[in-house]
Amino acid sequence: MRHVFQVFWEALKNFWDELFLLMLMNIVTVLLVVPVVTFPPALAGLWSVANLVAKGRSIHWSDYFEGFRRYFWKAWGLALLNILLAVVLLTNVRFYAPDSAPFNVSPTLSLWIRALFLGVALLWLIIQMYPMALLLEQADQRLRVALRNAAVLSAANPGFTVALAVILLLVATISTLFPVLWVIVTLAIFAVVCNKAVLYLLNRNRAQGEAADGSEPS
Repeated sequence: MRHVFQVFWEALKNFWDELFLLMLMNIVTVLLVVPVVTFPPALAGLWSVANLVAKGRSIHWSDYFEGFRRYFWKAWGLALLNILLAVVLLTNVRFYAPDSAPFNVSPTLSLWIRALFLGVALLWLIIQMYPMALLLEQADQRLRVALRNAAVLSAANPGFTVALAVILLLVATISTLFPVLWVIVTLAIFAVVCNKAVLYLLNRNRAQGEAADGSEPS
């Protein structure tokens, strides 16, 4: 558990180091929601600069727009997949509601089926903390590989992943109470934290792999 708070705190320090630019980029990303078509790649641009921030590097607007351009279609692929799964899962939740479930499904079974679909939706949402950050790190740039790696990373580190999700949920809740935070900082904080978490988990896994091979971690 302490590792999650350590990662979160270090991410906040990295965020503070580039506060001014990240705030401006957060605002631009929110503005790019309006045309709709630009929103997923704008998030990719924000995640790209956050990846550099999480590594302690300086950032420039060119980094943002390079991420926007380079990951335009992959960002949209991930967005469409999320939209499709949301529609499928929520449709099934509504379909098995007590007042509309098929005649041969008991209320108890209907409840369990709805809980199953809601559980899958929650699990998928939690996993989404990792794919974009992984895409920025992995040599294989296929989206399905990033999604597979995100699932593996989540399964291998369940405690860390759940704790991180709770922290981000708390940040989202505070930002919803004070909506201006979404406009100026929240998306950028999410981006830096998610990138920092992925870097930490990848480095830890590499160190564990080297230890298992009998070599000293680099």
